[in-house]
Amino acid sequence: MKFSYFLPTKLSFGFGAVEGIGAEAKALGGSKALMVTDKVMVKTGIVQRVSQHLGGIGLEVFDEVEPEPRIEVAQAVADRVRSGKYDIVIGVGGGSSMDMAKVATGFATNDGPAKSFVGNGLFAKEPLASIMVPTTAGTGAELTVTSMVTVDGHKQWINSPLLLPSVAVVDPDLTMSMPPGVTAATGMDALCHNTEAYLSNLASPITDSAALEGIRLIVQNLERAYDEGSDKGAREPMSLGALLGGIALQAKMVYGHSIGYTIATQFKLPHGVSCGLPLPYILSNYAVACGPKMKKLGEAYGIDSADDPAALGMAMAEKARSLVSHLKIPTTLKEIGVAEGDLSSLADECIRMYPRPNSPLVFDEQSMVQLYHRMWDGNLAP
Repeated sequence: MKFSYFLPTKLSFGFGAVEGIGAEAKALGGSKALMVTDKVMVKTGIVQRVSQHLGGIGLEVFDEVEPEPRIEVAQAVADRVRSGKYDIVIGVGGGSSMDMAKVATGFATNDGPAKSFVGNGLFAKEPLASIMVPTTAGTGAELTVTSMVTVDGHKQWINSPLLLPSVAVVDPDLTMSMPPGVTAATGMDALCHNTEAYLSNLASPITDSAALEGIRLIVQNLERAYDEGSDKGAREPMSLGALLGGIALQAKMVYGHSIGYTIATQFKLPHGVSCGLPLPYILSNYAVACGPKMKKLGEAYGIDSADDPAALGMAMAEKARSLVSHLKIPTTLKEIGVAEGDLSSLADECIRMYPRPNSPLVFDEQSMVQLYHRMWDGNLAP
């Protein structure tokens, strides 16, 4: 066995963790901070709740982040962070805000238009220090090297190990105000991260351990958090499950996320919804390819263990579909308005634009079209 794992980010987790953000910022040498967030975080008072603990650190706020941010938003972030003499960036919000905060740290010290950094490893100079404060239990963006951007209507990414945050402050109390729809979408995103990372050929004992515990926590608590948002006993494990998903993400995703990318922008779906819809089909279709790993995955999903991977895959797929339905997330492509005649072009986009060389299940054009047809019909069987 041979693997590597890299996580230099300091983690601070638990109810009340945000109260220590000022000390964390000062320890990083912060004296003037740019907070990257969105207008909802300002309106709901979360920006104030976070900023009140910064002590004497100077603070300016960029609140123009949008869901699934376009490259133009990333450019606006670049212009803002380069116009001030900041020494630390604080990201507050969901994955989009944290992604834009991460790229802000790189843009501050590296010249060039935002679009020129789309791709892998294109930052040359060390970024500013950063603190990420997630307010959803979903993306795990506080522990990843990736920032997603939409370029010309397609999902792209800005990847660099230099973008890993300095500190992640994960306070479940900041998730308590999430409405049910956001709880559902972000929770499914976290479940997809853990599940797909576990199915990846790049998985390691570290990512597998995180993924299995993350899945267990989310499967046991997501419906409770969705049904009763004030349930602290559900919110805390959901935050931890999402955090573990960020750790597991170093194994990379398989084709569930790729499928999600093909439908997210065109059908205006939140990221967790676009990835949650394919999840049951991913479980049933990957089962045989992943063979012996399915038994532990089944246990994490709360399925009685069996030796037949295919049977386990179908049982997990049915459980995932039941969960998706409970959360009022569509379970078929037909429900979101995909025309049957467009399935081939979506499958082509998936294979061509979002390949997954780490996937243990290899798709060609024909098999991917067949998978899209099953997702359109609602047929879980591979």
